[in-house]
Order: sequence, then structure tokens, then C-alpha cells
Amino acid sequence: MNEERIQKMMKTLECSREEAIQLLKEDEEIDKMSVKEAQSDLTAEQKKAVKSASKVGSKKRTPVKRERKVDKIKKEIINCIRVLLEGMGAITEPLKNETDLHFTFKGDSYSVKLIKHRPPKK
Repeated sequence: MNEERIQKMMKTLECSREEAIQLLKEDEEIDKMSVKEAQSDLTAEQKKAVKSASKVGSKKRTPVKRERKVDKIKKEIINCIRVLLEGMGAITEPLKNETDLHFTFKGDSYSVKLIKHRPPKK
């Protein structure tokens, strides 16, 4: 036993040296026990309370449906590119959104992705 721990226990709990030693021995025995051994004398209600208090994790979040904003300028640019490519003889696929354009030109498949950059931070 560590003398500092005994003295600290005596001071904190205001007990005799023998009681402090006994408490430390009991603590060490409990520390060596498995969880099953330590909880063997608990009632079903107490076990349930221990289980609910020791749950780790978070609640599942429900996804939020957000309406996607269409960038009108990007849509206009993609449409201009599409018209140009069709004028050159390319076969364009229907647009899914205003960012991607997929087309076939002279037997090869291509795609164009338009990215709008954020303004630089000052």
C-alpha cells in the first residue's frame, strides 16, 4: 500500500488508518474484477440503469431535404457550350443539371464540368 494514499483517504473520509487500509484493499479487489463479477449482485432494474447510463453514441440524425439552388449564369454558359458543340456536329446528352455537359464527338465520349469559384478572401 502507498502511504500517501492511506493518509489521503484518512484525511478525506476522516477515518482511522485500519479503515483506510481496508477500503483501499476493497477498491483493489473491485478493480481486478471483471464487469460481470462486479455486477453479479445487482438487481435487474439496477443492471438496466447501468446499461442505459453507459451507452455510447449519438442519436441518428434524420437527413434534411434542402432545395438545390440553380445557378442561372452557369446554366446559360453550359447551354451556349452545348449549342456550339451541336453546331460542330457533336451529339449531346440531356442535361442533368447546370454543371455537367456530356457529349460524343467523332466517336469519342467527352464531358465538361463547369465550376464557379468563390471570391478570394481579403
